[in-house]
Parts: sequence; C-alpha cells; structure tokens
Amino acid sequence: MRPVAPGARPDQSKGQLSGIAVPLGLLGFLGVQFLLGMAINLFVQLSPSGAVMTEMMGNGLLVGIHMMFGMILVAGGVLGVATALPNGRQATACAVVALVGILTAGLGGVAFLMGGQSNGASYLMAVGFLVAVGGYIAEIVAVR
Repeated sequence: MRPVAPGARPDQSKGQLSGIAVPLGLLGFLGVQFLLGMAINLFVQLSPSGAVMTEMMGNGLLVGIHMMFGMILVAGGVLGVATALPNGRQATACAVVALVGILTAGLGGVAFLMGGQSNGASYLMAVGFLVAVGGYIAEIVAVR
C-alpha cells in the first residue's frame, strides 16, 4: 500500500493536479481576457460603424489580441469539457457551464462591436465572464 499525503483522501489519484490543471489555466486566461477587455473599454475609442475587422485593424493590437484570446478560450473550453469527462458528471457539468459562459461572453463581444457598443452587450460579456469563472471554480472544487 502506498503512503497517502497529509490531508489527502486514500482514494485520490496521484494525478489530481492534472484534473485541475486545465480549469486553473483557463481561469488564468479568463483573467488576462478580462484585463484586455477593461483596457479596451478604458483606453480605446471604438468607431460606431460596427465593422469588426475594421475595429481589429484600425484600433491596433489590443482589440485583435482580445478577439484572439476569446477564440483561444472557446477552444480551451471545449478541451476543458473533454478533460473533465473522466472526473465525473459534476466536474463535467461545471466545465459545460463554464464553456456556456465563455460562449455567452463571446456573443456579447461580437454584439458589442457590431451593435455600436451597447450597454446590454457589455453586460452580457460581464455575465458570461462570471459564469465561466464560477464554472471553473466549481469544477476545481468538484475534482478535489
């Protein structure tokens, strides 16, 4: 019988860190995405045209990086669901909720750029962000 680490349950596998590595990494990416979004909100003047590519090219790197991080988060969210499957239904459900939050925030972002920076679209991004963060925190708790 192998010795058990202090505070660990005997049934915990050695690879527990691998069970929380993806949601922890995605929480970090969400934090960077939040800071990029706030920088755009505070320091970038967006045109009311609603042309997404024009905004990405015309407003320099910040909008483009923010959009690329969003795409990375969607891919990471799908990966997060796939890696949560072996950790049970509760962890998988939390990962799915987080992915829905990421998609919601992304839709809010597209609506924000295409719809003249509406307050509703900005609120949708904020709600999606919080749902994603809550989903990943809940997944980490479920895995532990």
